[in-house]
Amino acid sequence: MSQALLISNNDTVNYMYEVNLRAYVAMNVTVKQSIAQALPLLEQSPNLDAIICFADLLSDSENLDKIEKILSASNAETPVLIVGDKEFKLENSITIKNKYNIKMLLQTMAKILEITAKDMASLKVGSYFPVPAQLIKRLKESPCAIYLRKKKENLEYDYPLIIEKNTPAANIIDTHIENGVEHVYIESTERLRFINLVSKLVIDELDRKDLSSSEKLEIASQGMKIISDEVFEDPQVTEELVNISKKCIESIKVVAKKAKGIKDLLKMLIQNQSDYCYQHSILCSYVATEIIDKMSWGSEEQKDKVSFALFFHDIYLVPLYKKYTNVNSEEDLLFMDEVTDEDKEIVLNHAKMAGDLIKTFPRCPIGADVILTQHHGMTSGQGFAINFKDDISPLAKVIIIAEELTNIILKKVESGAKLNMDKTILAAQLADKFRGHSYKKIVLAIKDTKI
Repeated sequence: MSQALLISNNDTVNYMYEVNLRAYVAMNVTVKQSIAQALPLLEQSPNLDAIICFADLLSDSENLDKIEKILSASNAETPVLIVGDKEFKLENSITIKNKYNIKMLLQTMAKILEITAKDMASLKVGSYFPVPAQLIKRLKESPCAIYLRKKKENLEYDYPLIIEKNTPAANIIDTHIENGVEHVYIESTERLRFINLVSKLVIDELDRKDLSSSEKLEIASQGMKIISDEVFEDPQVTEELVNISKKCIESIKVVAKKAKGIKDLLKMLIQNQSDYCYQHSILCSYVATEIIDKMSWGSEEQKDKVSFALFFHDIYLVPLYKKYTNVNSEEDLLFMDEVTDEDKEIVLNHAKMAGDLIKTFPRCPIGADVILTQHHGMTSGQGFAINFKDDISPLAKVIIIAEELTNIILKKVESGAKLNMDKTILAAQLADKFRGHSYKKIVLAIKDTKI
């Protein structure tokens, strides 16, 4: 098994790195909270495949010099992954700007280890998978059975059950931690589901005051995936999902207010390798709230309602974009042969499904379910309008036009064409498609927006 040293003082990120790197690239991770704690290990010249270090911990030039001297003295060519926005001149280093971007971390480490996607998919693991005991302590109840490892003779082990599935874990885990246990075990068949479930812990990071806009967007992206996965399996909104969505929506709004325009947002989304569905939702939300701000009848309440609706409007499509990796639009999902008839039905009905889902949302903004249902111009929420009529909500019309403008932008980005944000030209393009009087007013408002 490959070995990495992680130097980080963020426990949540440490847990996520440790379980993801072990699960996907078979890497064992040793965690040290500071450079001072890491130096004695480095001085022993361990056989490390990678060092991962938070940029903030390297801000002291003396720390950077110490690591550089140790690696140089040992003739080690160990790659150093520096996680954070700050750039450092360190030989054989790689920068990952967003510490919450697990996908980019795994891709980078797979490249270092020369592991292909096929290798990752066919990775052989033992019957039991280790997880940090402190991580289990942070869960309200265990999502799966938890085992302890006890050594037998001849390097064999027993794995007695200590916590049953769906039972409170903290008190039992505390006892084992006090006895020096650092890792407990789950059945390996549960490891990927477990990782997805504990990803919810990352959402609490949105309460941090030191997050960059890019980091907020990345965490909110993970929140959308969590909600989508759960409602796709069971279309019920739990209190936990309510809290996740509220934190994500609020963070997106904060980022949008700080953004200099669509290009600024798009740059962050591309750097984070955000998927199409999330890019679309973020940009569409930005455009829609900008339009509402310029309408005579616009209000903060309506902007909040649209932001809420656009976080959920394609929630049932997120798993489909993940399943069919070469699609970049709803049209692709509808007309590509590889998409099953069952999945095409979801595409045709996703607006109605989202509207129905939101009706179960505690304290849902009044009318949000209606604009969700109508966001493709159909009062029933089924299918896609060709001729856009006036018998739908004004806010649904704003979303329809914002979606079309977002589609124009994303298609240009996909094609590699230069992104021309001339608002007069964009408004003219939209005016050709939306000729109704009430739609024209919304289109004209685009000329005054900050896009």
